[in-house]
Amino acid sequence: MSMKTSRLRREEALAGWGFVLPAFALIVLFGFVPVMLAGWVSLYDFPLVNPARRQFIGLANYVQALSDPTVRRALLNTIYYAIWQMPMQTGLGLLLALLIVKPTHGIGIFRAGFYLPVVISMVVASVVWRILLDQQNGLINSALATVHLPMQPFLNSTGQALPSLAVMLSWKWMGASMLIFLAGLNSIPPDYHEAAQIDGANTLQRFWHITLPLLRRPGLYVLVTNTISSLKLFTPVYVITNGGPQESTLSMIFYIFREGFTYSRMGYASSIAVLFALFLLTLAIAQLRLMRTEAE
Repeated sequence: MSMKTSRLRREEALAGWGFVLPAFALIVLFGFVPVMLAGWVSLYDFPLVNPARRQFIGLANYVQALSDPTVRRALLNTIYYAIWQMPMQTGLGLLLALLIVKPTHGIGIFRAGFYLPVVISMVVASVVWRILLDQQNGLINSALATVHLPMQPFLNSTGQALPSLAVMLSWKWMGASMLIFLAGLNSIPPDYHEAAQIDGANTLQRFWHITLPLLRRPGLYVLVTNTISSLKLFTPVYVITNGGPQESTLSMIFYIFREGFTYSRMGYASSIAVLFALFLLTLAIAQLRLMRTEAE
């Protein structure tokens, strides 16, 4: 009996590794290998158009990156954008999940509609929002003029450009947050709410004392993923603003791209990428540690 059990366990282990290994191989190939390659390239003066002329310069790229004011500007822009986008996306996702959690007739149409922006191409979404936010002929400014409100510069303003991108990205990804919160809401036993209702708790009290505490785990996941995704701002900047006006929307990823592929300074771009990856890793670990006790 023990030999049969041992054989079954080995077969289960082999089957498990069979499912895991393809995903692990892809992670190594497209995750760890590029990171290691970027670390190697960052130690060189590495011209993109002529890699054979690379010269080893050690940590000089890192020293330059740490003293580069444009790097600091890009990092502050990225953090400022994340401060706008992360709460909006998380809050809207939770609100939508609460609105569609009850399985009423036709609710599937609303669920699909709220999730639809997630599957739209980021480039397409960026082009559509560039048209909507146009200062002269945009639909939003036309609506403001209809109700006799002043038209806004949006993407042409150094103060409004990043918040405008945050609104656009919140609309784009709120469906993903909604899906996670919806799964968390469906996992809450209805007996808890029924018992609280019998005890006289109103809707707000049930939400505060039952729903929110039981959503800590999915909430932690949404918070961490939204934070990291918001800090990786690139496509809307590339398609809509190109870092302007006056570098007010210059993000870290766009600056890395510009240094590496526009100015052919691949070594310097790789050093910035390595530093930014370490910043993201540190931030994610800090978030997990700060919220682990609350989530558990």
